[in-house]
Parts: sequence; structure tokens; C-alpha cells
Amino acid sequence: MSETTQAKARLNEIQKEANALQKEATSSFEQLMAMAERAVEIAKLARKSRIRLETLNAEALYLSLSEGLEWNEVDTPESPPENLDRIWKSLRAELLPVTAQGDWLEKIRNLEKDRSEKPFLTPEEREALELRLKENVCPICVSFSLDGSCTLEAFETCPITHYLNRMVAIVEELGHRPWMEDYFERMYRDVCPGCSGRVDKNYCPPREDGECSLFTYLPSVIRTIEEFMKERDQAQSSSM
Repeated sequence: MSETTQAKARLNEIQKEANALQKEATSSFEQLMAMAERAVEIAKLARKSRIRLETLNAEALYLSLSEGLEWNEVDTPESPPENLDRIWKSLRAELLPVTAQGDWLEKIRNLEKDRSEKPFLTPEEREALELRLKENVCPICVSFSLDGSCTLEAFETCPITHYLNRMVAIVEELGHRPWMEDYFERMYRDVCPGCSGRVDKNYCPPREDGECSLFTYLPSVIRTIEEFMKERDQAQSSSM
């Protein structure tokens, strides 16, 4: 059996198990939300009862003091704060984002690194395109300082530069698309899995904090690459 055939068989197994796990997790969250909503309703009823009890105690105390009568105050139950804190911390820990186990993410990053370093452009073309991007994108980037330097701290290298070959390949593969969603989807699929900034597929701190220049300024990046590639192709055609 070839490696491709084995991979296809394994992908089918993974698809079935992943679909089942997705249904299980979705059902568990639905149950959790229902229980949480029920807990809130119960807490509201308990609070209403405690308020009423405090009100009755106050009224009884007033009558006992004003008329010289005896009254045995009924204690209002209070939930121990430490128990609530412990339960809440445990619940929050279980709801935090998760990440894949094993070395799969590292393998994906290494694969993506190899793909990102594949020379889709000649050194001269890449240098020219980087210069064009610096002229078009850097001035609108929040990490661009007045002296022309970059203050980006989330990455060692600007994602636009680091994944430039991959983005050029995406533009070449997709051609011109009127909807940016197509480019975002390809970026999520072909670039994000190998990025060190992403915690899991649904959570990327740099992206959430506006520090991923590739995500934030993708329309300008795509437009610049498209214009550059169009000019290059026209120049190559005219020279033939």
C-alpha cells in the first residue's frame, strides 16, 4: 500500500472520529449551558428568599424591640465564597482553549516553513516586491514608527515578509478574486497552522490583539502582490 493510499485511509478514519467528537463536545457544551442557566435561575430564587428572610428578620426585630417581645432571629444562609471560587476556577480551567497533543503542530510548522521558503520569486523580484510592500503597507501599520522603524514585538520577523512566498503562491493559485474572504480562508488554511503565534486553530493572541500585520492588512498585501505580479507578467510578455 502506497503512502498516499495509507494517508487517505487514515484521513477517512480521522474524519469519522473527528465528526463524532465534534458532536459529543457540542452536546456537552449545550448541556453545560443549560445547567449554567438553571444554576443562575436557582441562584436568583435563593437570593429572593434571602432578601425576604432578611426583611422578615428586620420586621420581627422592630416588633420585638418596640413591644418588648422575644424573637429568635433566623439566620440567613450564605454560600461560602471559597467554594464558589474553587468551582469557578475549575470550570474556567476546563473551558480554556485547547491545543493538539504530540508534535503535530511542530511538524506542521516545519512543513509550512519549508513551503514558505520555496522560491516562488527570484531574489530580485522578492526584493522589489518587499520594497513595494514597505511603501504601500508599512505606513498604515500601527507598528510603523515616525522614524521608519518597525516596533512589532509579537513576532521576530514581520509575518508579511516571513510568509511572502506563500502569499505570492496563494495569489497565483487563486488569481484575482472579488471577495477577500477567499484570501482569508486560504491564509487560515495555508499560513496560520504553521505560525508560532497561534495557540490553537480558533485562537491567535497576536491576531486578537491586532499585532498580526498579515491578518490586519491582508487586503493591502493582496492588492500590492496582484499589481506587482501583473506588472511582472506584462514585462515578461513584452520581452518575448
